[in-house]
Amino acid sequence: MNIIFRTLLAFYAFCLTVISLVLMVATLNKEIFVNITSFLERNVLNNKASVILLFIVELVFFGLSLMFLLSGVRSERNRKSISKFNKVGEIKISLNTIENIALATSRRNNGVKESKAYVKRVGGENVSVHIKIVVMPDINIPALLEDIQFRVKKSIEETSGVLVNDVKVFVENIYAGYRSRVE
Repeated sequence: MNIIFRTLLAFYAFCLTVISLVLMVATLNKEIFVNITSFLERNVLNNKASVILLFIVELVFFGLSLMFLLSGVRSERNRKSISKFNKVGEIKISLNTIENIALATSRRNNGVKESKAYVKRVGGENVSVHIKIVVMPDINIPALLEDIQFRVKKSIEETSGVLVNDVKVFVENIYAGYRSRVE
């Protein structure tokens, strides 16, 4: 959930809390309810500018309500998998599966000590692969990275049939190994 969505949700929840509190108090005390309705009738509904402003506020709250309702209904499953259709039916491949293919392929290269893979969906059926690796010392890093990019792209496309837009490889560190200390 991004920061704008969270901010809107917090504002929406605060406004609904205040409105609910006012309505609960007005329900328990008939005199307050009558005073609120007569105030709205005299001061707000008789003035065209107030009516337009009130309608805009109501429209914004209606839009926020629809947005939050639809965000709760929207399925996360479709974002975490790639769907393909063939003559027989639908095939779904999870992004986790594609990450594991990328991990297995990147670890097969000599010179890679550790690797982590992240896959993002790009467009409809394409993916973007990000790999972080720790390499062994005395390795030609540019040649190794180019080899990893080529092999990962080829392996994912041949194994899953999913098109790979790009493969980004990031060298996190050089493996130094562990030396035991004798005292």
